[in-house]
Amino acid sequence: MQESKTYQRQRERILRENTINHISVVLKAKFPADIVNALTPIIQNINDVQRLEELHMAAAQVQNIESFAQMLSE
Repeated sequence: MQESKTYQRQRERILRENTINHISVVLKAKFPADIVNALTPIIQNINDVQRLEELHMAAAQVQNIESFAQMLSE
């Protein structure tokens, strides 16, 4: 059975929102929340789920928030 377009869009939206949340959680575990909160609008403007998943992995690996912020601008 093929998924409907509406279901696919809903699934993609939920995946995107969850990934953004996961990025935030990982970053807040490593860095001050106020700095992470300042980056949150930039992250929320990313619509590409694959890009968000890459940023999620990067968030777990970066040594400093400046490196992550640089990745956002690439």
